[in-house]
Amino acid sequence: MFKKYDTEVFEKFDNQKNVQHNIFVLVGNGFDISVLNKFKKGKMNGKTTSYADFYDYITYFNLSDDTNILYEKMKEDRRRGKENWSDFENTISELFNEHVSIKELETCIDKFQAYFTKFLNELVDAETLLELSKFVSKNHLLIQSMASFLKDLGSPDSLRFISKTRHYDLFYYVFANFNYTSLLDNYLYLDKIQFDPHCYRTVDTHLSFGVNKKKFGSDTRWSSYLVSEIIHPHGTQDIPRSILFGIDLPEYDKGESQEKRLVKSYWSQYDVKYKSYMEEAELFIIYGMSLGRTDAWWMDEIFQSILDRDVELIIYKHGDEDRDSIKKMFIDCCIRHVDCSEETKKKVEDNIHVVTFDNNDTYFLGFKVKE
Repeated sequence: MFKKYDTEVFEKFDNQKNVQHNIFVLVGNGFDISVLNKFKKGKMNGKTTSYADFYDYITYFNLSDDTNILYEKMKEDRRRGKENWSDFENTISELFNEHVSIKELETCIDKFQAYFTKFLNELVDAETLLELSKFVSKNHLLIQSMASFLKDLGSPDSLRFISKTRHYDLFYYVFANFNYTSLLDNYLYLDKIQFDPHCYRTVDTHLSFGVNKKKFGSDTRWSSYLVSEIIHPHGTQDIPRSILFGIDLPEYDKGESQEKRLVKSYWSQYDVKYKSYMEEAELFIIYGMSLGRTDAWWMDEIFQSILDRDVELIIYKHGDEDRDSIKKMFIDCCIRHVDCSEETKKKVEDNIHVVTFDNNDTYFLGFKVKE
């Protein structure tokens, strides 16, 4: 859950009641791809953590054999032009629905954990991490992400969230890193060049949050506080057995069923560890995710939060897709709300803001450098 910092961090300013704003960010493979496209050199230059590059890696080094039914299905999927990680996990779902033995599927998935660890260790080397670290710190990209993301919105006045903020509030970001690398952790680290916990002599605020709202003026900034943390729901590169591939099922028997062995939400204990984040977040941001049904638990929770608490969602999507089609893509991956009414869908869509981009030129988690 989000920690409560109001009594721990805030000082009292003229008896004002300061407010903590909880922001939950979901970051997918699009972020890692953008970093590797910009900084990766050496023998794996031109390769990223994309599904297509992983498939090519396995094939080139002949890591899998013809007895691995998951790899055989991947070959078929690649011929059909499937290219996203959500396609790979949908492949697991298809094999499950074809009544392939769960034990056999598990064995194949375990092998892919090992393949993927080797692949990531080739890709994310020390040189790449050093290049990223230097660039982010030099250009203050972390603070830019936290303080200036409203500049990415074509019409920032449309974001109601900002009307709830003011001077001396605390902005608390929790990032759910769905990648297995430490690239996002590197980008988000609060280093000495970008961040000083007590940078002013007479006040203990340390974040200048850009309001970018017409009624206040485009240069208005709140004198604020910042707290951030990162969670890895699906494992990390350094712990190979933690790397989690699997499916999402809306219903299954947690006590006796065998299918639970393939369900990501079961092994990650979503309800126990992460549901409170979804219930307490005031703003959601999705960056670089393919919006596939294998991550439906998270999308369903956001969907329900919008309905219950009228919170807002910002979706960052690479490419030039129509904003309405991206909203529809989000709705379509909410498998627990698949039969909801058109009126309900419209209410959710009205609370979604979409940012499309090319060349990673965003203020939030991008590489936009101030001139």
